[in-house]
Amino acid sequence: MKQIKIWISFSFLILFNLSYAQESISDKLEEYETSSLDRKMELFYYFFYKFESDQKDSVLYYVNDLISEGIRNKNQNAIALANLGIGPYLLSNSLFEEAEAKLKKAKKHYHKVENDTMLAEVYINLGNSSYLQGKFTEAEMLYNKSAEFAQASGDKRFQMLSVFNLSRIYLNQGRVEEAKRMIQEYIDFNLSNGAMRKLAAAYGLMGQLYLNQSDNAQAIDYFTRSMESGLTAGYMPAVANGYTNLAIVEYVSGNMRKAEQYFQLALAYRQKAADKFYIAEGYYNLGDFFYGVAKFDSSIVNYAYSLKVAEESNNLQGQIDALYALDAVYDTLNEKDNQIAILKKLLVTEKKQATHQSYKEINALKLSYAQSEKEAINNGGIREDQLQSKVVEYQSIFSNWVWVVFCCVALLFVFVFFFKRSTSK
Repeated sequence: MKQIKIWISFSFLILFNLSYAQESISDKLEEYETSSLDRKMELFYYFFYKFESDQKDSVLYYVNDLISEGIRNKNQNAIALANLGIGPYLLSNSLFEEAEAKLKKAKKHYHKVENDTMLAEVYINLGNSSYLQGKFTEAEMLYNKSAEFAQASGDKRFQMLSVFNLSRIYLNQGRVEEAKRMIQEYIDFNLSNGAMRKLAAAYGLMGQLYLNQSDNAQAIDYFTRSMESGLTAGYMPAVANGYTNLAIVEYVSGNMRKAEQYFQLALAYRQKAADKFYIAEGYYNLGDFFYGVAKFDSSIVNYAYSLKVAEESNNLQGQIDALYALDAVYDTLNEKDNQIAILKKLLVTEKKQATHQSYKEINALKLSYAQSEKEAINNGGIREDQLQSKVVEYQSIFSNWVWVVFCCVALLFVFVFFFKRSTSK
């Protein structure tokens, strides 16, 4: 029997940038192409977290460019930023060891130059790596380390992001009161600053906390606030997430009419956001809802739409999810011919995904290796330059000593000459 799987959409992995993805970055990308290295670094820091879900591979171009520019200009800050920038991308492909190796290189540089804000960011990403691997104790330690550097930086915004990430850990560990206190602290800070997108994420997390405790009334209150905050900010994904979460609460409360309305609204706002990855999820959610209330024809229609949108956007995981869902419906209805057709398509798609994933991982690893190779050559070049400067320095010292010795000998010769002359008299 198919288990109901609804996409609960919270912004759990808050990475250490001070705004959210899906903001328009096209003007920044255009500016990047003709900018100086210092300006490129500023722009890269602004946009490297912000690529759409179906465009995240684009970050590799900018990472490669930044490290090449850094090497050309012998700028270690640019190289460290490139290492930081590729970290989240490698994490998104589950290349945890590679990601951590890059982040640790960045950490080494930022320790050397004593850059507290960038160290706070590096530790946030290292914490995210541990969190994604289920190493929650290690993640907590790394988030706390980030908090220490954020505190040293004196920037409250950096401290608050550590607070939010730690609250996720505490919620996962069942430390409800600690999680609630930290989420509320994060809410209060962003309320005072009018940061509506961050509020949408915080209210969503608080709603999840209450939903976990079966306090559906409070969960509805916070999910509503999350949706309203997203609406105020004009941020459609947050509005869609809010409606999705409200639908889930109504579903588990047995209010099927309201649940259906909220799922429909969530889909409408996903369509307004125009990200096909999330649109496919919206149709999938509706398919799950109709399956749960035994409206199988409606379930098939929505799963089929989810499959179609996923195919249009080359979203292989979305296709596989929809195909598994359709397989379960046809199995329930005992429609063997339809089920066999779906299973054949599923096998082809899973094979394609395995090939695609391997290709992506190989490409990511190739870039990571190429980046490391460039760094090694660069470091060798820097050491050669340092050695050459030492040689020049020693040659200069030697030349100076030669002149000193020559002068001393000359003075001694003059002294002896005059001494002998005075003695002969």
